[in-house]
Order: sequence, then structure tokens, then C-alpha cells
Amino acid sequence: MQKLSLLAILSFIHFAIAAQTSVQLATPRVYLPKEYSVYYKLGERVIQIKLIQYGNSRDRVYINLHDDEITAVNGAKKLLERKGGYLIKIENYKTRNIRFKLDGKYYTIDPNRMFSRAGIARSLIIFGTTSPKAIDEIEKFATRVLQLIPPNPSWIIALHNNTNGKYSVNSYLPGGEKEKDAKGLNVNQDQDADDFFFTTDSVLFYRLANERYNTILQDNVNAKRDGSLSIYCGEKKIRYVNCETEHGRQPEYDQMIVAADRQLESKGLDIGFVRNPDKIAYSYRVATTGKQFLPKNNSDILFGERKVGLVRTVQADSAFAISGKLEMNKDFPLTSDMDFFLFVSSTQPPRLEVRIDPTRKKELVNPSATVRITTRTE
Repeated sequence: MQKLSLLAILSFIHFAIAAQTSVQLATPRVYLPKEYSVYYKLGERVIQIKLIQYGNSRDRVYINLHDDEITAVNGAKKLLERKGGYLIKIENYKTRNIRFKLDGKYYTIDPNRMFSRAGIARSLIIFGTTSPKAIDEIEKFATRVLQLIPPNPSWIIALHNNTNGKYSVNSYLPGGEKEKDAKGLNVNQDQDADDFFFTTDSVLFYRLANERYNTILQDNVNAKRDGSLSIYCGEKKIRYVNCETEHGRQPEYDQMIVAADRQLESKGLDIGFVRNPDKIAYSYRVATTGKQFLPKNNSDILFGERKVGLVRTVQADSAFAISGKLEMNKDFPLTSDMDFFLFVSSTQPPRLEVRIDPTRKKELVNPSATVRITTRTE
């Protein structure tokens, strides 16, 4: 009995140790931040820039220029604790714009508009006071911030938040104030317009669009030279992505920054259906008289004799309805005075045409809306 009891005790101890070891092995590693600061004198003001290292990796650089965008920083720190990386953060009393005094005058600058002289000059004018000396001083400060970025980073990830409805993916729609800054645009009607990615890299654009995120591809050649970090990175061919949500949407930000990290680590690219940067994508639905009248993938959309778009995907919802994706040429965005007609015939392939009703008001159609197509028999 004593031997059996001793064996039972030893077995229990062995099981407990093994279980404890198993738990320890399963516990994810947490990188503790190592923080230090650089101080820069801008006019009469000393600005603190925090540099926070998680682990040893400096390949992906996270940067926070606006100190009031707390949701973004909190989301990035959670990811950095798990994956490691390098964070640059400007301290500015939890406010967006930097105010400083120089030669008895106060100046204000948006720190995401200081990476070119033209951007600095424009930003100072917007806030009311400018001078050549102030431009010089801000340019030196911007240079110092850029010097803190490690050489040849794989990516720069900008951490931003916005205010509801003021700046969103809709700003880049045809007719929007930033339309010309975008080479590619993917709008997901199921996602809040204030939550989006903005990137200089076409491959990342395709990947994030394929995951159905609101995503903008910057036109690195033609975008307005406004002094923003994205423009600087586009010019220098540095891969850049801005992960942005509305202030306070912490769960959404946490989920998006993890998605960005996953795609940045991905080696391959499974495009599937993605948006062509030279097109505007829309969803469509059409009631038809039978599956035999389905248009084919990549069939033309006509306006008279002109080809103005493509039917990219076709899916039969039932015997009498189809849906899918279509793409319109960027110079032919859909407007509210347009109608789509699917002409079907027993002898000819289906033909999709756009026609304009001049009696109706003309307004741009949001790509997040579903286009309705009417079937006509010839």
C-alpha cells in the first residue's frame, strides 16, 4: 500500500510539473518597452520626442505625430508588446498641432504637414502667422524627426485617428476634396467610412482591399504636395501605411492594426477580386429571366459605342437574380442620372449599357451603394 501511495504521489507530481511546463510554453511572450527621449528646441519651446523600443526589431517603424490621437497609440502598443517593433511619438500636451514662440510671435504647425517647405508654408498660413525664419526652424525640426527613423525600414506605419465625418474614405470619392490624391480606392459599405487604411504601396492596397477594408492607394506622382509624411514616403519610395479610425473606436483600431501587421508579414498575394487602381468599383444586383442570360466575367459595359467599364464578377443568387462587382473607368464615375440596362436576346450574348436621363438631377453615386440593373428583352 505504501509503495502504491508513493507511486501515486510521484505520478501526480510529474503530471503537475508537466502541466506547468506546458502552460509556460503556451504563454505568449510579452516585449517590455524600453523608453528614452530626445528633446528638440523649436523657437523658445522644447519638444519631447519619445522613442520606445519593444524587443530588438526596428524593421517596422510606428510613428505618432498627433499627440491627441490616443486610440491609435493604444492599439499599436498592444501589438508592439506581442510582436516587437519601434515607436516614435511626439509629446505635445495631448493636442494635435504644435504651437511655439519665435522672436516674440506665436506660430502653429500641423506636425503632419512639415515634411516639405511648401507644406510648412501652407500650414503656417492656414493657422494665421508665417515668416521665413519660422519655416526654416520647422524644416530643421522635421529633419530631426526623420533622422530618428532607422535606416531602410521595411515599413512606416502611421498611427492616426479622425473626427466623425470630417475626414474619411469618402474624402477620396469622385468629387471629394482629395479625389486627385488617390490612385486606387476600395469602399466597403459594411465598414464605417471613418475607419480606413491609406498606403503608398499597391501590393498592400490589394491585400487590404481583398480583406474588404476601406483602403486608399496614394497617387505618389500626382498627389498634392502638402508636406505630409505619406507624400514624403511616396517620393522617397518608402513603404508607408496609415491605419486610421474615428477617435475612441478602440476595438476597431485594434482589429485593423493586427490585420495590417498580418498582411505586412504575408509573403504571397492571393488577389482574388481586388480593385484596379484605374477603376471605381461598385456592387450590382439585377433581376433577370434566367441563368442563360448571365453576362460573363470581364464583359464590357457600354455607353453608346464607348467602353466605360467591366463586369468583373457574376454570381447567381437564384434562378431570377444575379449580383456581383463591376468597375467603371475613373473618368466615368456613376451619377444619379444614369440607368443600367441588361439587354438579353435568344440569339445574341447579353449586353450591358449605361444610359443618361437628362431630366434627373446629377449627383455622384457612392461606390458603397448597390447599383440596380434593369433587364430588357430584345
